[in-house]
Amino acid sequence: MTLTIEISDELEAVLQAKAREQGLTTDRLVHDVLAQALAPALEVGGERPSALTRTDGEQKARAFVQWAKGHRETPLLSDEAVSRAGMYPDRW
Repeated sequence: MTLTIEISDELEAVLQAKAREQGLTTDRLVHDVLAQALAPALEVGGERPSALTRTDGEQKARAFVQWAKGHRETPLLSDEAVSRAGMYPDRW
C-alpha cells in the first residue's frame, strides 16, 4: 500500500537526518516508527506479527549500537588486572 502525507519541511529534515543516522531510507524509518507506534493495535491473540518482531529486534540492535557509541573509549585492562591474583592480592 502506498500512503501519501504532507509534512512540514522541518519534520522532513528531521526524518531524513534520523534515517541517515540509522542507515535507513526515509520510507523505512517512517514505516518502523509507525509500526512501533501502532503495534498495540496490531496485536493478534497476544502475539505480535513476525514482521513487527523482526523490525523491533533490528531497532533494538541499532539503538544499542548508538548507545554504545555514546560512551568514551577506555583502555583495555591488562591480563594482570583481570587475573585472580590481581583481584585478590592478599590471597596469593
